[in-house]
Amino acid sequence: MAEPMAGTAAQGPIRLGLCLAALAPLGLGGALRAAGQAGVTVVDLPADRAFGLVDADRLDDPEHHRELRSLLAAAGVEVGCVSNSRDTQLLLGPHGPHTDPVLAGPAAAKSAYGLRAALGTLRLAAAVGAPQARLMLGVPDVGRWLSWWGSAVSWQDNIDAWARAAAPLLELAARLGVRIVVEPHPKQVVYDPASARALLAAAPGVRLCVDPANLAAVGHDPVAAVRGWGSGLAAVHAKDLERWREPRDPRGDGWTRYGPGPAIRFRALGSGELPWPAVVAALLDEGYRGVVYVEHEDALLPTGQGVANSLTVLRGLVPATAAQGRTW
Repeated sequence: MAEPMAGTAAQGPIRLGLCLAALAPLGLGGALRAAGQAGVTVVDLPADRAFGLVDADRLDDPEHHRELRSLLAAAGVEVGCVSNSRDTQLLLGPHGPHTDPVLAGPAAAKSAYGLRAALGTLRLAAAVGAPQARLMLGVPDVGRWLSWWGSAVSWQDNIDAWARAAAPLLELAARLGVRIVVEPHPKQVVYDPASARALLAAAPGVRLCVDPANLAAVGHDPVAAVRGWGSGLAAVHAKDLERWREPRDPRGDGWTRYGPGPAIRFRALGSGELPWPAVVAALLDEGYRGVVYVEHEDALLPTGQGVANSLTVLRGLVPATAAQGRTW
């Protein structure tokens, strides 16, 4: 029998959670109340300075930790993951003008800033009882995905750079009992299944948070994206996707590009083209019993409506209790 995927006990149902980043304008108290009103009891708490849900200058402060624990207890909400996707990006870069809005200055200063943010995120995760910390550490050279004639440069160089830079983070995470999770994304060293496999081999203590929409946006099958990881899959993000197929530029809000391919935009579940019934069925087939986090990035729907729509879709697909199996 295949090893159950990382998360909760293998016999329990998949849990539904919510990424709080989209609720940042409400402040932490308001975001937690909104999560509770949506019927969600487990959240992904971003520690990025830009979101302001936690005090990025006090990630190591025990008093701030107590304040956060008090808010969480009053809301009846559990933190399944503390995440950092902007401040920690500066550890590996890019270190040019792309990341100046986070911190302007020389590469060494940016890298040091990213390392402090990553270490602080791990300590915050341990302090609020989160078993996972999702860290997006950036990528030294996106151009390495291209092969150049006569050159030995390859994407493995980025993998090796990630492993070197993350060594103090992996050491601290092991000491604190927090699992580092990475999410395949075009701005990261892990950006597709092949690079994910390479990183898991280079850093065995690391696990994956897979967002099928992110992988579908760059041409991968969203159902296959959640298969075959075994205990390497620790979390899943849920959003839908539209892909632009016409020769002219798209009209409307939310369109972007993940590389040289056609434009894409993310939608609430049920408003795009991804086969979420098949994705959830694949997760169940694979024995996944972790959290599926709704990640609202729909530019056409109000946040509350988009979150509610996505949760409604998932609640119709995720077993509320153990299934009785075939009855004939």
